[in-house]
Amino acid sequence: MYEMKWDGFRAVCLVGADGVSLWSRQSKDLSRYFPDVLAAASEQIPPGCILDGEAVVWSGGRLNFEALQQRLSAGKTQLAALVRELPANFAAFDVLCVAGHDARGLPFRERRALLEKLATVWSPPLSVSPLTRDRELALQWFQELAGAGLEGLVIKADSQAYFGGKRIWLVNCT
Repeated sequence: MYEMKWDGFRAVCLVGADGVSLWSRQSKDLSRYFPDVLAAASEQIPPGCILDGEAVVWSGGRLNFEALQQRLSAGKTQLAALVRELPANFAAFDVLCVAGHDARGLPFRERRALLEKLATVWSPPLSVSPLTRDRELALQWFQELAGAGLEGLVIKADSQAYFGGKRIWLVNCT
C-alpha cells in the first residue's frame, strides 16, 4: 500500500472526553500552535480516538513547511494572525485508538477501514491521507507531486500492525 509522505509535522491527535491535544513524535505538546486543527477535531472526531497523521499548511498550491515552523516561535498575537492567514490541516494516515479501544495490533487494512469510516463526517481542515494499492499511480504521485512539496511515498504492508515511527519511505530527492 502506497501513501504520500507529507512535508509537515508528524503528530498524534488525541481526542478525549476532556478535550483534544496534538503531540509530536518527541512527545512535545503542539496543541497551542494548532488551534484550528484542535477546533475541527473537537467537532468532528468522537472522544476515545487517537489518530496518527501530519499537520501541514498549504500556501500557493504547495506545502509550506516554513509556515509551520513560524507557528512554533510565534507569540499569541502573531500566532492568531498566522492561523487566520495560513490555516493548518491535519492529514490522518492511521488510527491507534477508536472508542477507547486500542487498534494498534490490528492489520493496517482494518485500521485504515476504521479511519475511513471515522472520516466520512470530516471536512477541512481534517482529511485522510490518500492511499493506493496501484504501484503505477503511486509512482505517478512520486513524480508529479514533488513540486507541491510532498516528500515521497510511505510503503506499508496491509497486514502489518502499528509500529510507531517504523516505516519504509521512498523519498524524492529532486
